[in-house]
Amino acid sequence: MADLNAAEIQSIIDLSANENPLGPSVAALQAITQSLPYLHRYPARDGDPLRDALAEKFDLSRQQILLGNGATELLEFAARYSLKAEAEQPRDALIATPCFIPYHKVINRAGGHLIKVSCALGEDPLSALLAAVTERTRLIILGNPNNPTGSILSHARLQQFLSKLPPQVLVVLDEAYFEYVEDVDFADSFSLLRQQYNLLILRSLSKAYGLAGLRIGYAVAAPALIEKLNQQRQHYNTNMLAQAAALAALEDAHYLQRTLATNRQGRDYLSRMFTSMGLSFLPSQANFLLLQVGDGERFIRGLESQGIKVKAMDRYDLPAHIRVSIGSPEQNQALVQALSRLLTLPNEQTLETTRLSA
Repeated sequence: MADLNAAEIQSIIDLSANENPLGPSVAALQAITQSLPYLHRYPARDGDPLRDALAEKFDLSRQQILLGNGATELLEFAARYSLKAEAEQPRDALIATPCFIPYHKVINRAGGHLIKVSCALGEDPLSALLAAVTERTRLIILGNPNNPTGSILSHARLQQFLSKLPPQVLVVLDEAYFEYVEDVDFADSFSLLRQQYNLLILRSLSKAYGLAGLRIGYAVAAPALIEKLNQQRQHYNTNMLAQAAALAALEDAHYLQRTLATNRQGRDYLSRMFTSMGLSFLPSQANFLLLQVGDGERFIRGLESQGIKVKAMDRYDLPAHIRVSIGSPEQNQALVQALSRLLTLPNEQTLETTRLSA
């Protein structure tokens, strides 16, 4: 989009990052405003007020919760802890692809030996992952729902999987999109945690709570594991404004209900439209859809020329796909109209090339 002017850039519809189209909660904004006079003070070092609120909300203890500068910081802690150098050989970490690209990166940064287990799109990866476990395996990272497919793991399958793992294998369950899930078979991870499996659950306030710009997430695990991960954390790793906004957002039930209703309606609308347009996509339990378009790069360029940004899937080894976030009703309609225009053009053309030749 280098040729767009400043006014056009402001009008870009960004459906690439799975952000909340409603913006932040008004309650969260008010909490930020009320905190501004105190920015000369350090925040609560361990975020105990927020930890206590999360503990009360989910019937946990404060000692089971660790805050992070986004859930990805907590993922870093888990990788470093579980993949410490052992003898002369690195420890193994397993991921099922396609999956969130940062999983690859945190494993590499921690010095682990990354093993990718390839799975068909939307396929339950647990049997394949279990078959890949060896005596060197120390970490498995799973997204539930998975990014970029939007597929989920059922409670029964995940429990069976955990019960068969050696005790030295830590399973990190990334539940950044769990609020959007409507499938009744979705895994109840906190009940699995109470069964004392070696499990670390990551959650985020970036998506359903609309606080992506403040970078605030939390981990839930057994107190002993939380304490070990806490040893890697810098003091004041989450800032005052993020803590205040998160506290307010968690209490704003109306905002969360609006978010989920907007997502449900948008997901249903886009599913109907894509089906009517003859486009294939995976059923999703998250706030995005993985759409098969044949030539992902062509559609990326064509949508950009119409002021719409979506996620390219080349790095996920899915060049024939794009991932589209579910936006506001107006944004979703604009996406459908833009895709309709592209589908009427010859395969080798985009609207951008058509305009250049006109």
